Amino acid sequence: MSVIKIVIPVLDTPIDNYKKAVLAQGAEPVVKHDAENINTDEYDALLLPGGGDIDPVRYHEKNTACGPINDDLDCLQLAWLDAFVKAKKPILGICRGHQLINVYFGGTLIQDVPHSERHKRIEGTTIDERHDAVVSCEKSWLCQIFGEKFRINSAHHQAVDTQADCMETDLYSTGDAGDHLIEAAHHETLPIWTLQWHPERCRPTADRPDVVDGYEVFEFFMKMIRKYK
Repeated sequence: MSVIKIVIPVLDTPIDNYKKAVLAQGAEPVVKHDAENINTDEYDALLLPGGGDIDPVRYHEKNTACGPINDDLDCLQLAWLDAFVKAKKPILGICRGHQLINVYFGGTLIQDVPHSERHKRIEGTTIDERHDAVVSCEKSWLCQIFGEKFRINSAHHQAVDTQADCMETDLYSTGDAGDHLIEAAHHETLPIWTLQWHPERCRPTADRPDVVDGYEVFEFFMKMIRKYK
């Protein structure tokens, strides 16, 4: 059986955690820094990682609260996303990827979440915040993995606002966060799954035993890749 190849399109974003999570599943992460001559036949799936804010012009708004914008990164990732959508191949979007997929399909974003300190990394550290989340329905793919309510990590200041019509919500923030943001979604007909949180670095430790093991998300993604391969 050939090794599953998962494309990760980035410019200069550190992605060691993503590569490690992919390698742990026995797959090969293929990092792409350009969108020239995209051939989806050479790859099995796409992973859109976290990163900086998306230019609000892409969802028809003015920039009111974004951090630094990188149009080259937007163009790169949208090109790969478009190619994999048209090829109907599996896609996993994480944080920025979750937001980009929503924008691609016509949704909008909250440029700065009220009380964003509940979702950002802990001030002055590289440690993610954490809070509870609740699944939208028992049929959610996340419910099958983690149950109806579980604890996740969090490191973002933007979020999905208007959800694209073709995307269905799987998970909402709750508990400590208390603001009911969309934390996960899936496409109603295509093999596309998105997460606002970071499964690639959400792992129980002695200091944080209460979060779920995000690697189970990658196990699920691998099962779906094999299904559609």
